[in-house]
Amino acid sequence: MSLHSVTWRVNVSALDQSELIQDSIKWIAGEKSSIKISKDKSFHGAEQYTIVAKNMNKKDSKKSLGRLGENILNELLKNNIRLRVDENKNFYVRLKLSELVRGEVILADNNTSSSTVKGIFKIESYPGDSTIEIISDLIEKLISR
Repeated sequence: MSLHSVTWRVNVSALDQSELIQDSIKWIAGEKSSIKISKDKSFHGAEQYTIVAKNMNKKDSKKSLGRLGENILNELLKNNIRLRVDENKNFYVRLKLSELVRGEVILADNNTSSSTVKGIFKIESYPGDSTIEIISDLIEKLISR
């Protein structure tokens, strides 16, 4: 089993360096990912943009998960992976944006107050399969490479 797709999403203000952020999102999602930018207004009325990188290729989605690195993958396995998987077979990860644009991949936690990049991995599973086992096995394989 594997992944169907991956989506990375981030909200940025008009003042942020959106090209640098786009490049970072494109790197984590994979070079063949599609980038969409939508313009909106924040709750307080300021211009904001949502940058979404989507990769529908199974192999590239797996590579995107692998780009998190061995340390983060180990951390994900150790810290109750069940909390990151929903009933729709999605696996969620949040990364610190400020670190990602510097080329570092750092997990965001509940105490992170800075901007984050949200990753959603669609798990390939079928009736009777355990999505938790599938994503855990996939992460273990990526670590052992």
